[in-house]
Amino acid sequence: MFSSFGAPFMAGAQPQKFQQFFRCYPSAMLPGKERTNLNYGGKIIMPPSALNKLTMLHITYPMLFELTSEETGLKTYAGVLEFIAEEGRVYMPQWMMDTLALQPGSLIQVKSTDLPSGQFVKIQAQSVDFLDITDQKAVLENALRNFSALTVGDLFEINYNDKVYGIKVLEVKPETSTESICVVETDLEVDFAPPIGYVEPTPSKPPSSAASSIAPSRTAGTPVGTMANSIGYAKLAATSKAKESSAFGGGGQKLSGKSKSKTDEAPAAPTLSEMTELPAVDAPALNLPFGQLFFGFPLVPIQHKEDEEQREKNENTSADIHFQGSGKTLRQSKKRKDEVIEID
Repeated sequence: MFSSFGAPFMAGAQPQKFQQFFRCYPSAMLPGKERTNLNYGGKIIMPPSALNKLTMLHITYPMLFELTSEETGLKTYAGVLEFIAEEGRVYMPQWMMDTLALQPGSLIQVKSTDLPSGQFVKIQAQSVDFLDITDQKAVLENALRNFSALTVGDLFEINYNDKVYGIKVLEVKPETSTESICVVETDLEVDFAPPIGYVEPTPSKPPSSAASSIAPSRTAGTPVGTMANSIGYAKLAATSKAKESSAFGGGGQKLSGKSKSKTDEAPAAPTLSEMTELPAVDAPALNLPFGQLFFGFPLVPIQHKEDEEQREKNENTSADIHFQGSGKTLRQSKKRKDEVIEID
């Protein structure tokens, strides 16, 4: 039996592998017009003879190749873009040459292979400038169209808005011995690791507790004002204190075994008439009727009241000075003969 390409093979036979050595060069050295876009992808350019051999073999699509450096033994995986290179040569992106530690003219082995379809990839930008991109996933999705495979450890480059960004592959799934996946016609989930040089922002100082911001505190006694008298502050404060201490209520027992006397009991809360000033403690929560407010402090009278009254009196007196003086009239008033006529 013969294949459609003229190569004999038996039905059900295992697909044959393409394997050949080439001299590798960066894509910038490709003859013809300069094509800078070749550096921002994951595909190589092979000679036409490689295409002839591949068509004679049972190679599955997409064509994927294992690239192994003969000098260092480093490996990566790539697809093929075109078959226009000179015989015995392959051209590849500069980042791929750097990943494999290759120099122009180094010997490399190109071997056909199959890779599982990728499900997940974790990448890391090599600069915090990558965070300036508004839609990072959309940019990366568009850039990955120029790739056929991704391998753990690859440090490739993408170009966006005339700026080059380095991207490193940290993790791929499914996990295989090759640590590589195919990214052609697959639904790939992408995760971003923090870029190199990224520093987490320092957390802001936590706000103060609600209790300290709501309940005012008095360090010294404050005179009882008319508002405290009107709401019965002493009774409300005693009730609130009793509720607060109810959780710790209970009887006490002396070590001597004697019962507590009345003198040992805590003194009763003073009545409002007995209170001359508000206690110097945190203000308890008061259960006031709806619509009634208590600010906790009386209106403080103005100091030096006599001086203030004198100042106001002087201001009123000085204001009348501008309107003081005597007046005269041109018409003489008619008076009785016994009265002296005066001109005002």
